[in-house]
Amino acid sequence: MNITKLNHSSTLGQAIKADTARLPLIGERVSTIAHHADTQQITEDATRKNEILEWFSPLNFFRTQQDTIARREEGTGQWLLDSSEFQRWLSGADPTLCCPGIPGAGKSVLASVVVDSLRKPPVKHDSIGVAAIYCNFKERDQQSPENLVAGCCVQLIQPSRNPLPEVFNDVYRKHNSGTTRPMWEDIVRIFEDTIKNLDTVYLVVDALDECSANARKILLDYFKSLPANTRLLVTTRHIDEITCHFIESPKVEIRANPVDLRKYITTRTAGNHRLDGYVSNDPSLQTHICDKVTTKADGM
Repeated sequence: MNITKLNHSSTLGQAIKADTARLPLIGERVSTIAHHADTQQITEDATRKNEILEWFSPLNFFRTQQDTIARREEGTGQWLLDSSEFQRWLSGADPTLCCPGIPGAGKSVLASVVVDSLRKPPVKHDSIGVAAIYCNFKERDQQSPENLVAGCCVQLIQPSRNPLPEVFNDVYRKHNSGTTRPMWEDIVRIFEDTIKNLDTVYLVVDALDECSANARKILLDYFKSLPANTRLLVTTRHIDEITCHFIESPKVEIRANPVDLRKYITTRTAGNHRLDGYVSNDPSLQTHICDKVTTKADGM
């Protein structure tokens, strides 16, 4: 009897030991399952987030920014970033900066330079938001005031890994899960709700003159009541209807900068095998070309 009990105890001890040895493996499997579940949930949340944001605004200003900054000659536009007016705007000393210029002066590229500089490290993206509006007369039908401001909301929200703020979900549900379009009031509500969670928001509006007259009026009226933590920079042609709204704001005239022109010309001649041969043989020719083009450019 004692021998039987002893054998039973030994078998039980071995079973417990075997089960205990398997515990780390079971723990790893549980951890793996939990990780897969978390990953799947993150993927589903990201998919839903993108679905709602695409519904919220059909305009993709991220792509426009990418296409516009690609036209920049490396190193150009620095004169604007270094200007005292821009630095005061950047610091918040002047919350609004108006940058008028003639057609062909490079306003859109300079706007993209500003946006690019604001989005580069060491910007703390959790506390600072950057949004750009690129108006285009060819897209007036799609660039309604609602879509333009909604495009700003998307730029402020999409880079974050956080879930969509609940206000987005509220508006999405209100419009039958995206079967109808958000109204102006919905968009302003979301825009201001998004802004209030940030320390500073930089809003760059390019070519405001290319908006429809109705969109321009609505935007200009709304810009007067932007939250205090918002800095607004606007580029436009010289149109009194627009510039009169910025009489008390600092201004920087957008003109083709001589230094930028020389950089552009130098790069272009270097890329042209025929011209590069002439310039290499006669360095003074490069200077002559730059002088002539810069003089004739007249700010364009």
